[in-house]
Amino acid sequence: MKRLFAALAIVAVAGFGCAKTQERPVLDPNMTAYENADYGFTFAYPSNMEVRQREGENRASQYLGFDVDFFISLRDTVREKDATNIAWFYAAPGLSADAFTAALVASNPDGVVEVKSVEDVVMNGLQLKKVTSTTEMGTDKAHYLFDRNGTLIIVSVFLGEETAWNDVFQTLYTP
Repeated sequence: MKRLFAALAIVAVAGFGCAKTQERPVLDPNMTAYENADYGFTFAYPSNMEVRQREGENRASQYLGFDVDFFISLRDTVREKDATNIAWFYAAPGLSADAFTAALVASNPDGVVEVKSVEDVVMNGLQLKKVTSTTEMGTDKAHYLFDRNGTLIIVSVFLGEETAWNDVFQTLYTP
């Protein structure tokens, strides 16, 4: 019986180690890597886009009534005369995905904003929630949420930019 428990313990530890292993996604050589050391994630973006780092004095912000760190924006610099926003990245310490979703619905007291779906998504080993909601403009909006050491990272994808975001999303990775 002791041997059985010992064997099961070894298999469980070995299995846990295998389950935790994730491989870094293979990046297109035409893409530029972005690494965020503060929140521990990376992604890559094509040459027609840029990551714009927010300056310290411009980072503290409010989003859906929560104090957040608005730390970067991802923009397409080629498509239009002026840069087009693809996604904004926020960090909210202590915020949960459920609290974010409830605040999203509460943001419009007329009831126009509704959460259409909350999906669990795994990208390159990273567990995320994709929250899709309606908007006052009648177009669905997607937010991607993931936890980094007790801080909720919120990726707010701009209306109509889900396709542009998807190529970047495929490269999202936590080392």
